[in-house]
Amino acid sequence: MLAGHGLTLTEFQIMVTLHESPTSGLGLTRRLRIHAAPVSRALARLRERGMVTRASSKRLARWSLTDSARMHLEVLDLLWREVDATTRGALGQELADQVIALVDHLPKTLPPEHPGWSD
Repeated sequence: MLAGHGLTLTEFQIMVTLHESPTSGLGLTRRLRIHAAPVSRALARLRERGMVTRASSKRLARWSLTDSARMHLEVLDLLWREVDATTRGALGQELADQVIALVDHLPKTLPPEHPGWSD
């Protein structure tokens, strides 16, 4: 469904997260619990398409959605609800709830990629 709209799952997750509130790239990696490289690549693609903006070029500058991206999310929201319901139906509500609970209990931060690295 997302591929039909030219988005990857990571790009969609970033857009949804930024819709909640602007945040830095580091904040996105923590919130989404994925490494910085895919987040950086996805932000670059979204920026090229005019979907996200950044307040400055500083490392911890906050990213935010453009009005175009917000409208795009409104359209995707309707489609995503159907995908979500279909997935939950295929898994069964009990298994879907267990998967969500497991993900919710994952650590909020990723371990350092290199010894001595810190934020």
